[in-house]
Amino acid sequence: MAAGFGQIDGNATSEARELARRLQEVARGAGYSGVRELAVGSGVGRSTVSDALTARRVPTWEKLAALLRGCDVTPDRDWAAARETAQQAVNAEKRAARADGSEPSTETPLEADEPPALAGPGTFSIRPPYGELPPRLRGRDALLAQLETRLAEGESRPQVLCGLGGCGKTAVALHLARQARDRGYRVFWLSAATLEALVTGMREVARELGADDGDIEAAWSGRTSATDLVWGLLDRAEHPWLLVLDNADEPAWLAAPGGTPGDGTGWLRSSLSGLTVVTTRVGNPDVWGREADTHRVGVLSPADGRDVLLDLAGEAGGPTEAQALAERLDGLPLALRLAGSHLARAARGAGLLRNRGRRPGGRLRSFAAYGDALGEVGAGLLDQGGHWRPEESDAERAHRRLIGRTWELSLNLLEEQQLPEARTLMRLLSCCAAAPFPVDLLDPDVLPCPPKADAEQADRIDRALEALVDLNLIDVVDIGPNGLADKAEPFPCLVSHRLVREVNALRLADDPPEERLAVWHAAARLLAQGAAHAPEQPANWPWWRLLAPHVTAALDAAPEGSAGAGDDALLLPLLRAGLAAYAFFNFSDLPASDMNAALARLLLRRASILPEDHPVRLSVRHRATLSLLDGEEELREYEDVLARQLAGQGPDHPETLITRYNVAITRHNHGRITDAEEEAELRAVLEARRRELGPDDPYTLLTHATVAQRMMVRGHGEEGSLAEYRALAENLDSRSPGDHRFLPLHHRHQLAHALDSAERWAEAEAEYRSVLTDLEGYGAEGMTHTLYWSMLQCLCDNLAHQDRRRDAIVLLDASLPWFDGSGDRRSPTLPEALGLRHLRGDMLRHCDSPAEAEQEIRSVLADRLLTVDARDSQVLSERHCLAHTLEALERHGEAQDELREVAKAYIDILGTADSYARKAAYCLARTLHAHGDRTEALHWYEQALAGEVTALGANHEETLMTRFRLAQCRNDLGLLPLAKAGEAYAAILATLEERIGQDHAWVTTVRKALDAIEARGLSN
Repeated sequence: MAAGFGQIDGNATSEARELARRLQEVARGAGYSGVRELAVGSGVGRSTVSDALTARRVPTWEKLAALLRGCDVTPDRDWAAARETAQQAVNAEKRAARADGSEPSTETPLEADEPPALAGPGTFSIRPPYGELPPRLRGRDALLAQLETRLAEGESRPQVLCGLGGCGKTAVALHLARQARDRGYRVFWLSAATLEALVTGMREVARELGADDGDIEAAWSGRTSATDLVWGLLDRAEHPWLLVLDNADEPAWLAAPGGTPGDGTGWLRSSLSGLTVVTTRVGNPDVWGREADTHRVGVLSPADGRDVLLDLAGEAGGPTEAQALAERLDGLPLALRLAGSHLARAARGAGLLRNRGRRPGGRLRSFAAYGDALGEVGAGLLDQGGHWRPEESDAERAHRRLIGRTWELSLNLLEEQQLPEARTLMRLLSCCAAAPFPVDLLDPDVLPCPPKADAEQADRIDRALEALVDLNLIDVVDIGPNGLADKAEPFPCLVSHRLVREVNALRLADDPPEERLAVWHAAARLLAQGAAHAPEQPANWPWWRLLAPHVTAALDAAPEGSAGAGDDALLLPLLRAGLAAYAFFNFSDLPASDMNAALARLLLRRASILPEDHPVRLSVRHRATLSLLDGEEELREYEDVLARQLAGQGPDHPETLITRYNVAITRHNHGRITDAEEEAELRAVLEARRRELGPDDPYTLLTHATVAQRMMVRGHGEEGSLAEYRALAENLDSRSPGDHRFLPLHHRHQLAHALDSAERWAEAEAEYRSVLTDLEGYGAEGMTHTLYWSMLQCLCDNLAHQDRRRDAIVLLDASLPWFDGSGDRRSPTLPEALGLRHLRGDMLRHCDSPAEAEQEIRSVLADRLLTVDARDSQVLSERHCLAHTLEALERHGEAQDELREVAKAYIDILGTADSYARKAAYCLARTLHAHGDRTEALHWYEQALAGEVTALGANHEETLMTRFRLAQCRNDLGLLPLAKAGEAYAAILATLEERIGQDHAWVTTVRKALDAIEARGLSN
């Protein structure tokens, strides 16, 4: 039938074939094209799916239901009946075959027959190698306790210890074996590293359990079942036992023909008489079946790794140095053992000539010296701590004990399974950093694998990745935009142990040149493709956080060469990706100076093979100048780069414009050009960038922001600079409030003010919050910056404009605990703290909490008076706010007393034209007018009006409103007749409407008063 699902077995019963046909039909209807896709979609193992679709085996109801649900089909009674009918037909066929003796054997003769007779005594043993146990097994207490409990309680389920090669699985099993021996258990230790060793070991188990030689001969010749013989003996054993199958990295060897390792028909079974433990690199639970428990054996913590080194070589240094080396080895037990053994042997005098270190007397006899040498020599140094000699007969066992060889065994195994892509992938990852590698970087068309059809190539690479995961050589982790704990859409990434990567890098260096360069060219192309995502755009920063470490690592480690030898074909993509990584560090929210300086040095070194006028080399020189030079040297280098770019690329090329921008600023900083000349050049760059890159490109917006900032610094006035920032805001991409975080903070906070002034409250709020978030990212340093608290106050004012004062109070309540008095910059009496506390009191008053507001404001006032005079402007401001709070509490007399003193002090100190004096006089007049002496109110209205006419002019809206209130007061006192009052109101209303429009609240107030006067006139 469908090639993707396999041919239905013509020898199966008709009922089984019909069930398989229906399954294939629903799978095709659900859009599946092959076994692998259906296995992934249903969560059922591929071998089970294949058997079910081809009628080789009737699936269990649980597996059938999972397959149906994966096809969006309900597992109902009809399907249950079809499965039962097929199973009954298969069972009937088996019974009939047994009755007439024609049932085919389910076993095939085992490959390993009796070994040839030896001239000497046999040395094959199934006893555990207890001598290989370390003095103390560190970091495995919890796992050992779990295993020992299951051993003591008679657990029947096999226990599978899985993990990366070298992580100490065998040591855990060996420790458990010693515990079992000490409790009186019979212990059988079998190597499953080869099929021959496994089968020979099982034969020895049968002999030890008392099997008759004739039964053994019949089983091992294929006439009877060897697996049933051994497990029958184990199940009937008089004493409890522990069976360890060590290094079972090829699980298929444990399975019966046509079966799976965990189905209970092969060499791995459960038993009520004893416990079976398997050590393996294969960690996929589906491989071991539902009857087994899997335990992941990982690396050791830094503290446990430290103790391993001290156990082995305590004379090589103290705990601090040991832990530093353990962290360098990433806690891998095999690496720790090799390093400790090397140092222990060195202490006994080994390696005196081979390991002299970098300087006279600097032999590798300490943890620190070993760590230094490891950085120079690499992971190959570790294998000097092994005891294997080339003449040893068991090479496979020896290789497992060497860092440089152990993981190659896993790759060899996958190559034997027709997955050579696995080794290619590991070599490719070794070109990059010891950091999460985004799966999205992998492109099957780029990888140096034998050419296949697109679909087949992708499928093979997927299978290779799955196999590497199963063997614990790599793991897959999901990393969100803000790290592992992030709940946003994550990036699936590949991670491998640091030493796995280093060993593969060493192997790659030893590969034939054409193979090595093919891998490096593929790595360069993949990284170049990944670097196509604009690093300046904040939406791409999560991607670049993952990509940048790999770009820098590959750029650093790529093979040396020269442009003449064609090596620029390898280096150019990496250099361009490196320039993009530099832009990411420079534009993103990461602290960039140190990273950019290091990357600039690396770019300079690797670009040195390019011709002097090569565009990429000129760009590299520019970035190096930006990060590494200053003074006259900086200016000379910029000008030389610019001259070459103008000659080779033209004045409007994006890279030339980058240099023109920096040259203009640097020339001005060195006094070579005037303010006007700098502004003119920056505007020329701005216009060119608008033409070449577009108005909303990050480089265009950055230039525009710089022009606006220069206008502010050079005295163009606040309104002029805000107008420029408002023009900048018009070009911003408003799809996401954070899309312009590439602008420096000093530009973004001015941009927020500009948005506020344009009453674009929501956009301004987003900008304020974005600046605050970035400052918080710097920790205490950002929180103590005056800009942080200024932005917080601006945000609260912005929320007040949006009638969201309660939100502002919540924000203040969350922020003010920072000022807990624990340091000079955290005192609650700092100006920033007092300002925020005052703002909180004012917000409370507006939110109908005047009593709490009074308490807050009086507290702030008391703290201010500890350090300043009673006539200080801040004290007077507090008292003005307190007066309004007292009014809200209907304590009008107290409010008038406060305002009277505040107004007199302001006028005495600043004069009637000052804004603070005008406002205090006006507020006092209003409360007197409403709740007190109208004659005194008239006086203060006149004071306020005189100041406003002087400061603002006769027709300013504030002046007009005071003139209106003054007319009202005079009318109330009988000093202004009703008709004259109406004329005054009408004149004021006409001018106000002209200045601020008909919908303004002040216009509405005056209009209502005029209507009331006209109504009174008609009634009279």
